[in-house]
Amino acid sequence: MEKTIENALDDISLIKAVIEKTQKDFAKVAMFFIGIGLVNGIAWIMEQLAYYIRNTAGYGNWLVQALGQGTHLLRFAGYIVLFVCFYKKIKATNNEISEGMIKIWGIVLIGSYVLSFLYMRLLPNGNDDKLITLWRCKELIEVLPVIFALFMTGILTKKFTITVYTAIYSIMYFVLFVGMKEIPYGTFGGTGTLMPLSSISVKCLMILGMIILGIYLKIGARSHGDQLNT
Repeated sequence: MEKTIENALDDISLIKAVIEKTQKDFAKVAMFFIGIGLVNGIAWIMEQLAYYIRNTAGYGNWLVQALGQGTHLLRFAGYIVLFVCFYKKIKATNNEISEGMIKIWGIVLIGSYVLSFLYMRLLPNGNDDKLITLWRCKELIEVLPVIFALFMTGILTKKFTITVYTAIYSIMYFVLFVGMKEIPYGTFGGTGTLMPLSSISVKCLMILGMIILGIYLKIGARSHGDQLNT
């Protein structure tokens, strides 16, 4: 009888240790999401600076083109660096859940960026309604995989809150996309340009949404660990 109780207590301790280790690994993944938000935040600042120079010095200024290209390069290189660095860290922990999550996000971020680049290169030159519609569809190549990855993150981490907010954003995004409402964007130093609200919502998701997601997972991991120690 005493041996059975002792074995049961050992099993409970093992389960607690596994759960605690998994939560700590989620805390490492949390920094990955915060990194995504920071990369996109820096890219946004560069973009706004490009708009400011364009509005004040004109389209011909070389900095406008340099910042524009630099923004795309920063995001692409940033995604690759984040994936490689965090995948190595998570791989060393032998946590298949966290490793799978990093793989999903790496494929989504890097893969969708490559597909988006190829898509834009395949579009013919012009400015008619058909081409404008095709140009807007580029946005779907970027955001749909991210929405899928967010749903998978909610499932893998068993965080129902992530799933709910992802569903709410999905509905809101498609309403904005179909509505095609545009507002002034990049107005520092001038009138700026018009940008769809759906595109702006994607920028907010990739900056604020990713940082909030990272903080949420980090706080959740810490709280769960504290509960296990009580």
